[in-house]
Amino acid sequence: MAFSSTPSDINNIPIGCVYVPGVGFKALQGGPKIFTDASSNDSAPVAVMEVGGQKATYTYAISATATYAAATDWIVIRGSATKLVKIVRFEISGVATAATDVIFTLQKHTVANTAGTSTNPAAVLHDSNDAAATALVLLYSAAPTIAGSNTIFRTVRLNLNIVPGASTAIPDRYVQEFGLGPYEPLTLRGVAQEFALNLGGGTITAGGLYDVVIVWTEE
Repeated sequence: MAFSSTPSDINNIPIGCVYVPGVGFKALQGGPKIFTDASSNDSAPVAVMEVGGQKATYTYAISATATYAAATDWIVIRGSATKLVKIVRFEISGVATAATDVIFTLQKHTVANTAGTSTNPAAVLHDSNDAAATALVLLYSAAPTIAGSNTIFRTVRLNLNIVPGASTAIPDRYVQEFGLGPYEPLTLRGVAQEFALNLGGGTITAGGLYDVVIVWTEE
């Protein structure tokens, strides 16, 4: 049923409140610091606390895996025909036979890849009560055809240290949180849009092995 109008006090000023499902209306909690403007009006910021997510969340992770030779797009998350997909976290680390730098980009496509050879590994559900992911994971073993619509969101230089056991160096790690701030995550609308990890088609790193984690929500 529709909610009634916002409750008001005796002076007909609306009282801030939120509806808690299964409970009813509850007052908003304000922050501890009071601000007073030039007209002597007091106000306080709304207290914000994130207690668990409210959106279905999925992870694709791959460990100790080599790319194909001269890799361009290697791992791609393709958008959904029925859900809004938001990439919220990306993480990569790796090792190699000899310490070396690699450069890769994180891209958004507005025209889906074609050709190439790929598999579609399943994503992990953060909550087993959620439905299976509708976004599609593409793990390429041969380069796809990439339309000119690709936009580079990040260019990253990663240092690959020597494989564990041959060195005490801590492997370099790159983490991108797309959802930690007052800005929008990288959003995929429809099956033509994709998020891609692209290695630029360079020479494959000797002994290079990568660990990658991609997390997204669907709503």
